[in-house]
Amino acid sequence: MQKFYRLSVNIVKILTLLLAVFLFIGSFLTTCYAENMETQQVLLRFDNPLWNLLELAGYGLLFACCLSLSGKAGVKFRRGLLVFTLGLILLLGGMLIVFGRTVPAADALSVYNAAAEWILGNKDIIHPTFSYLSYYPQQIGLMAFLELLLRLWNLTGLSVPAWHFVKLVYVCLLCVAVLFQYRSLRYLWPDDWEPVSCCYLILVCCNLPMILYSSFVYGEIPSFAMLSVGLFLLLKLLADCIPAHSVETTSPDGTRVVATSHALSAVTVFTALGSILFLTLSVMLRKNSLILIIAVLLVLFFETLRPGRSGRACIGLMAMAVCLTITSVGVLPLVQKCYEKKAGNTLSSGVTAMSYFAMGMQESSRGCGWYNGFNIDTYDAAGMNSDAANAISRAAINERIAYFREHPGYAVNFYLHKHLSQWADGTYASRQATLATYGGRSDFLKEVYEGSLASAYIEWGNAWQNVLYLGMLLFCIATVRKRRPGNGSANAAANDDFRFRNLCLYTYTGLIAVLGGFLFHTIWEANSRYIFVYSLLLMPYCAAGVHDGLVRLAAWRSNRTLTRHSNS
Repeated sequence: MQKFYRLSVNIVKILTLLLAVFLFIGSFLTTCYAENMETQQVLLRFDNPLWNLLELAGYGLLFACCLSLSGKAGVKFRRGLLVFTLGLILLLGGMLIVFGRTVPAADALSVYNAAAEWILGNKDIIHPTFSYLSYYPQQIGLMAFLELLLRLWNLTGLSVPAWHFVKLVYVCLLCVAVLFQYRSLRYLWPDDWEPVSCCYLILVCCNLPMILYSSFVYGEIPSFAMLSVGLFLLLKLLADCIPAHSVETTSPDGTRVVATSHALSAVTVFTALGSILFLTLSVMLRKNSLILIIAVLLVLFFETLRPGRSGRACIGLMAMAVCLTITSVGVLPLVQKCYEKKAGNTLSSGVTAMSYFAMGMQESSRGCGWYNGFNIDTYDAAGMNSDAANAISRAAINERIAYFREHPGYAVNFYLHKHLSQWADGTYASRQATLATYGGRSDFLKEVYEGSLASAYIEWGNAWQNVLYLGMLLFCIATVRKRRPGNGSANAAANDDFRFRNLCLYTYTGLIAVLGGFLFHTIWEANSRYIFVYSLLLMPYCAAGVHDGLVRLAAWRSNRTLTRHSNS
């Protein structure tokens, strides 16, 4: 079991390292962006490496100054930086509500209107053929959440549009997400979480697309807030409540025996139930969160194989995995059944997943594999029959596969552009997602969306994304480095890889989710908005990588100084 567990950790290390290299190279050399907000066509440009290096150096200087101040002021600086970060999110998010005046549009507007109509007593929202939910029943969970918020707003009796209140709630939820991700650092890297947390908070402060998305009335922000709480409780469970505290002994025949004793307490049970609850809510609000749930289930399974776990702990972890599987898969059908019972009607099974896979292989006016209407057109052409829609989609997939085989160069170019259009867009389509307004947007923000400041915003996002991927790469490199014995030099600690040498598999939960998301969105419908949540998941790993890189750089410089002095 011990060898199998270590093998699993090593496989994760290698795969995430390869992914980090691929993401950083693509982001460092290119930038994907949209200039025309009407067509929203994704454009590709090659970057100036020297300029990107200069931007990375500027961020490195910012991180170094932050760590220097943290080393001098200690815990007061870190707590002050946390308060400043949360205050900045509230301030900028509030200003965006007042001066940005973003309103729901497209799918977001459809879900919002469905919740509003349901409150007014329109039961036709639940209908097998002509309602929005007939096509996209997976939105029923988000509709339930928006219904709750709209009912709370209606109690105030104010005439201001309720979506402004929803956006205010989203700003608060964004603070919740940042706070719990910050608290998770203590369990991810217990020895270095304080300096890593400073780097993390700097990343948050510079993440402008995250602020812009706080006004996006859809599932990303509330779902990520639930994910952050659920992952925090999961890490607390595995690190504190049922740690693999082991005692290694030698039997008379020379065999090493690892034993442990641990009693499951009420705190452990409530922590596990809390994690299941919030992770399930994240799926209810955004079905794509199932990708992270799969990562959590894999971690739970392999953590039961970790040396040192007691039998009761292993049974508890497996029971948690089973419960999480049931709740995450069943939450949306359960919510749907509740609405169907109240409406006295049913919903159709909706647009098929197969049609999304087919659409992900097709050309689009916006980019390779982006939305072109194939999924909903196919569902309509099939008379809203899932089997017929799947048959059409399979035929379209086979047609594209045949074309890719005949034109391999085109296939490589297609998927390369599809990848870059999603993972090399540092704005994560935040302007496109929050573009809609009914008037009143400030002149400054108009310039950000479609004017002279748009290019500056794109460049800012590209620089931030380069830092994100570089930090991830530095972390992944540090985890796969072979341990070297210390030689008494100034960089012995850095060579020893004391930070990342004995990481547990649950440390990589976020990276496993990003790896799964990368594979999924390679074949699914493309959109850089879908990558936004993965960028947030990468921030703790980037912070750890940046901190480790700066420590190694300082140790290298110190070693060079000592070498020069000894030679002189």
